[in-house]
Amino acid sequence: MRVLSREEMYYFDDYTMNKFGIPSSVLMENASKGCSSYIHFLFLKKKSSRIHIVCGSGNNGGDGFGIARWLYNWGHLIKIVFVGSENKMSRETKLNFNLCKKLEIEILQIDSVKKFSIDFSNSELIIDAIMGIGFKGKLTGWKAELILKINALNIPIIAIDIATGIDADTGSAEVAIKADFTLTMASPKYGQLIGEGREKTGKLEIIDIGIPPKIYSLKKETAELIDSQTIKFPLRNKFSHKGNYGKIGIIAGSDGYSGAAIMASKAALRAGGGLIYLFHPQELHGVFDAIIPEIITKTIKESMLDKINFHILAKELSKLDVLLIGPGISVNSKTSEMVTEILKFWEKPLVLDADAINILSENKEILQLIKSKNVLVTPHVGEFSRLTGYSIEEIQNDSLKIIKDFYDNYKINILLKSATSIFYNGEKFYFNTTGNDGLSTGGSGDVLAGIIISFLGQKLSIKDSAITGAYLLGKTAEFLSEKRQTNSIIPTDIIENLFMRE
Repeated sequence: MRVLSREEMYYFDDYTMNKFGIPSSVLMENASKGCSSYIHFLFLKKKSSRIHIVCGSGNNGGDGFGIARWLYNWGHLIKIVFVGSENKMSRETKLNFNLCKKLEIEILQIDSVKKFSIDFSNSELIIDAIMGIGFKGKLTGWKAELILKINALNIPIIAIDIATGIDADTGSAEVAIKADFTLTMASPKYGQLIGEGREKTGKLEIIDIGIPPKIYSLKKETAELIDSQTIKFPLRNKFSHKGNYGKIGIIAGSDGYSGAAIMASKAALRAGGGLIYLFHPQELHGVFDAIIPEIITKTIKESMLDKINFHILAKELSKLDVLLIGPGISVNSKTSEMVTEILKFWEKPLVLDADAINILSENKEILQLIKSKNVLVTPHVGEFSRLTGYSIEEIQNDSLKIIKDFYDNYKINILLKSATSIFYNGEKFYFNTTGNDGLSTGGSGDVLAGIIISFLGQKLSIKDSAITGAYLLGKTAEFLSEKRQTNSIIPTDIIENLFMRE
């Protein structure tokens, strides 16, 4: 599903109105009726519901006035709270405002001078149509007070197009309506999927406002929401053998972190990998054979990590098709030297996760060794902060720009893991919103890394391996949440239930 930036939404609106010839009043009426139909037929449990609609002066407010008119005609008890000034209205917004007046819908006006004192206590639903996708910055003053008052009411809130206070491009939403539902026009917007904007958007529903599909082809897609139509699974053949599904190498584990290696290896197996080779420190040689009999274990002797003997390890690695480095390897001089030496010669598909990323963060010159290669890094926000030098807050407030800057500097594919995971390959952003808090536990990242490297070994591209792996991990967690509380889901549950469907 296409995801739009602010500029892209403006472009498609403008082209539809000024070049294709559909008047803006028609688009506003389509938006108003589409939202009203959703609210009336799918949300409200009874006719004559008591509804407050909070409208601004812009076209978002115009949608709100139109919704007020439709819901009033369908028998609901409507009060409009007008936050703005009539002389700032567009022609279409003014038209809907005046129609509400003719219908004698009660309109309570507040502005920056007059103190507001509005009783929402008898309302069963609040509709937010104050500010649309044009909002930038941070709400302050009396408007911020109004937003906080509405959020504190414990009344369902439906936002129209975007919850007031969310930046449509960045998801920054320090003071914003916390909606239960958002009815957005035409397509999701960046800011509804990332940052604080995702949480404050609530459940997102798409309203068709009548932009002809052919118009979307005029601009190349820059972002996509990952769904069942986006992902690709490796092809299987009943006449195949294990060699057809990849010789997959995993360098993982250290004293105290053998679990990371186990989970990554098991996930790679469960995701369909043909031959899994686990390379691990010498002191763990007795651990893995009994726990994961299906994999091939390879000991990395300490002597192999010296430059003079590194060719022994390099020879073993050269037999592989793909390589994952990082889960639980620890960060020290030996592992740093090992990672550096591998990156000097490795030219095949490569995934760097966890401690491998931390090693890159401490030795940023190593990044030049993998520039423009077939490499994926899979940091969570904290690891990405260390890797880029930006604070976690800065990343959360403008993640897409920082991801793009990182790619532009190093030409390295990235999957930033968070509540919304973001993949970027220099061509398009891919947003994954599957999953739940059951994944908020140590080991989930190791499982994801194992799935991704398995798909790579089975000849999927970096892009398809990353976005399918992230989607699958989240969907499996959602499946499990139907059977148990999310706080009881553990990474090995994900592995054992991978690919399961209703």
